[in-house]
Amino acid sequence: MKKFPLLKWIFSAVLYLIVIIIGLMLAAMLVFGMRLYCVQTGSMEPTYPVGTMIVVEKVDFAQLQEGDVITFRMGENTIVTHRLVGIDRNTQQLTTKGDNNNVADSPHGFDSVIGRVKYGVPFLGYAVLLLNTNFGRIMAGVFIVAMIGVNVIIRLWEEPDEEADEQQPQESGKA
Repeated sequence: MKKFPLLKWIFSAVLYLIVIIIGLMLAAMLVFGMRLYCVQTGSMEPTYPVGTMIVVEKVDFAQLQEGDVITFRMGENTIVTHRLVGIDRNTQQLTTKGDNNNVADSPHGFDSVIGRVKYGVPFLGYAVLLLNTNFGRIMAGVFIVAMIGVNVIIRLWEEPDEEADEQQPQESGKA
């Protein structure tokens, strides 16, 4: 019998969950050409609250419809995610507005569009934002070392398997 079955199960579940999340994010980026962004302001609340990770897919101009939520460049260093409220098909100008904003953004060209939001995962963006800081990277390293340490401790404190007991020579009562 194992000494820490619940702790071992929790540890394994957390590791598998982390691996699955990282794998899905990599698959979205590499296989499907999607990009990941973190919502950092409240302009799209309640649809995408602060801390939501959004998955953005490339889109052709012809596919855009009013009501789509798109991610686009506003200037050189600013990336914005807002709802599409107007499309001028002749000039390929788009008008967007944050769900939580009172006024629309200035019209911008389709060439500024990165893509359309496919879906969002609340709170996951906080982890990504944290990993973009030195403190977050240090904490991630400490977390990984701690997980490895817990795994080693659990394995050292486990009682021997029954298989190990079966390998020892046994006396038989038969002659």
